[in-house]
Formats: sequence, structure tokens, C-alpha cells
Amino acid sequence: MSLVQLEWIRAWRDPVMRIMLLLFALAAGFAVLAGARWAAEREALVTQAVAEADEIMALRRTDFAALLAKGEKPKFGLVYATALPFRAGLPNAPLALLSAGQAESYPAAASISPFIDPDTIFDAHAAGLESPIVLAAGRFDLAFVIVLLLPLLLIAATYDFWSRDVESGSARFQLAHPVQAGRLILARAAVRGGGMLAAMTAIAVTALLIAGAREVASLALFALVTSAYGTFWIVLAILINLFVRASTTAALAMGTAWLAVTILIPAMSAAAANLGAAPPSAMAYTNAVRAAGLEVRAANAVAARAAATAASGRAYPASLWHSRREIQQRDSRLRPLHEAYRRGRSEHRTLADRLRFLSPAVVTQDALDRIAGTDATRALAFQAQARAFAGEMRLLAFDWMDQDRLLTLADYDSGLPRFAFAEPSRAGPLTRDVAALLLIASLVLTTAAFRLRGGPAKLL
Repeated sequence: MSLVQLEWIRAWRDPVMRIMLLLFALAAGFAVLAGARWAAEREALVTQAVAEADEIMALRRTDFAALLAKGEKPKFGLVYATALPFRAGLPNAPLALLSAGQAESYPAAASISPFIDPDTIFDAHAAGLESPIVLAAGRFDLAFVIVLLLPLLLIAATYDFWSRDVESGSARFQLAHPVQAGRLILARAAVRGGGMLAAMTAIAVTALLIAGAREVASLALFALVTSAYGTFWIVLAILINLFVRASTTAALAMGTAWLAVTILIPAMSAAAANLGAAPPSAMAYTNAVRAAGLEVRAANAVAARAAATAASGRAYPASLWHSRREIQQRDSRLRPLHEAYRRGRSEHRTLADRLRFLSPAVVTQDALDRIAGTDATRALAFQAQARAFAGEMRLLAFDWMDQDRLLTLADYDSGLPRFAFAEPSRAGPLTRDVAALLLIASLVLTTAAFRLRGGPAKLL
């Protein structure tokens, strides 16, 4: 019987191993169900928000047709291109049920109109997002199970796989046989830890498949990230078992490592990011934008009253031409505020992104968010694309104004231009995340290898 077969029999005779896998299966199943429900609710809200523009246009078309049937002139909001409504929405990624991630901290839809500032198109869909409760709240999703619960179960399976034998004295008897100490320890860690990790990864993938996940590439990436993260905890257990000689000490060391990696280091990294590049205040930014907008409006109050009664001699009234000039002044005034705010947020995110590599737990969470499509990068890409679309729709409306072109029934029937989200590439960030996890695990394993080179005497 080979060494691996012997260790396999020895490990899986322990009923606790089977109980832990059952508990993990229950936790993963519940997490996937909760994630699927959250993803469905979010998709429904985004779909509803995007459909709002079509609903508005359908109601206006009904009024337009009714007025034409009566031989009456269509009303103000029915013929002017500057009143066109547009919507943009961020669709769910195929594996959105995996992780709520940072998606709840960013608006998933935008309400767009030619005269609305492109930087305020998300305001109607961002209610409550800056609440500390929302920002601090987490969801019991599968990413939570992988990042926090999976290492605890691996620790329970491996924390004393060698130190227990050293403590009981049986390690001397084992090393007296013609077997290399390093091979024995690695085989035992691979069987107990690797077996548990493979089983839990398979359970998690199966839960996702049952919930309806079908994108093979995303499932493969999920399995790869989970395996890389679990490997880190297994090699950490090897390292600790090589240095301690009592089970209680090993348990305390592994528990402390879990607390540091999943709680303390992420918290300290976040604090360091806030100190090194403090994010700008959203409240101060909102107040500054509002104040600047009011100043522009006040400066144009006299001209606005004059335009309300003036005749333009064109298809669009003088009041709309005045509004066009005013919003161009407003945008020019607000542009430095918007750029400064985005620059401050970008500097903070850049520093936080660098510090995340201090904790394998944070790297894993970010990788799972990217796989789920709920990461900040995707949300910010949506905002940038929605702002660009808003700018294009403004130019379209202004072009119609310049041509004195009014909306017709045919324009209502042809439909509005549609926003289409272009997925940002995730290959580079995910490659860095997996490489970072494997590099950290390799460094820990290298340290353990140096310990093994000291010979059996160092291990007893």
C-alpha cells in the first residue's frame, strides 16, 4: 500500500471530515440560493429602469397620434428633441449570483436627457448608496463562503496533521521507517487538505450549476481561484506544523493567521488607503455641484425671463435656445469639480488596489467579484460608457435643433437609440490575482522547504 493510500484511509476514516463537507454543502447551497435571488432582483430593477424610456415614448406616441387625429398641433414635450428620454443599464454578468461584491455601492442604471448634466444621470438610481449601513453591509453569498468559511474548514482539517503526532510521540516511530520526512508531511497535507479542497470546490461548482450557471469559462475561473486560495491555507498549515510541537499551539497559530488574513490586514489596508489617499467627500462634492449650478442659474435669471416671452423665429422656442446656452455654461463651470472628484476617487482606488495584495483574502474576494461581474472596475466602466452615451444623445438633440427638425410620428415608431454596454477585459486583473495567490503560497512553501532541510531532528 502506497503512502498516499495509507494517508487517505487514515484521513477519511475521521467522521469529522464528512461532517465538515456536509456543513460546507449546506452553506454553499444557501449562499447560492441567496445570490441567485439577489441577482434576479437586481436584473429586474435594471430592466425596469431601462424600459422606462420606451414606456414614456409609448405614452407620448399615443398622445401624439390622438392630437394629430383631432387636427391639433402636438404639445411642447411631444415634438422637441431636447425632451427625448434615454436610459442606460448595467446588465448582470453570467455568474452574478456568485457575489454581490461592490455592485451595491454603485448605481446600475442611468436616466439620460439632452439637458441633464452627464455626471448627474445616476443620481435618481443612487438613493441610499452612500449610507454607511449599505456600504458596510455584506451578503451571505458564495464568495463569502469561499473567502471566510472555506479556510476555517481547511484549518480544522489540517491544523495539527503533524504536530499532533509530534506531541503524542508517534512521529518518531514514523520517521524511523525508510520514508523521507518531507514526502510524508507533504503527502499527509495533500491528502487531508487537498482532498478537502477538491471536494469543497466540486461542491461549490455543483451548486452553481444547479442554480443555472452555464458559462464554462467563468466556472473554470471560479474553480481556479478557489483552488489557489485554498492552496495558500494548506501550505500555511504545513509551515506552522513544522514549527510547533503541540496541537493547541498549532490551533492558536492557525486561528490567528485566519484572523489576520481575513480581518486585520484588510482593515489595516483600508485604513492605510484612507490615510495615504483619502477619498473625497461625496457630500461636499454634491453640495459644491449644487451650489455651482445655482450660481449659473442665478446669473442667467434675467436672460431666462426674457427668453420665456421672446420669439426665436425658428422651430424651437427661444427658451430652449437659452437653456442650451445655460447648460453649456453650467457644464463648463462644473467640469473641474467633476474631474477633481473623479481624480480623487481614482487615486484612492489605485492605492487600495496595490494594498490589497497584502491579504490573500482580499485578492480572492476581488477575483471572485470580477468573475461575478460585480467588481468596481465593471461598475465604473458602465458609468464612463453611460456618460459618453449621454454626451452623444445631447449632440444628437442639439443637431436636430440646429436643423430645426421636430419629432414626427415616424420618429416615435422608429424607436430610440439604445445604450449597449461593452464588457471591459478581465483577463489581466484575474491573471494578476491568481498569480499573486500562487506566489504567496509558493513563498510560504519555500519557507517550509527550508525547515525540512534541517532533517528529522528539527521536526521532533
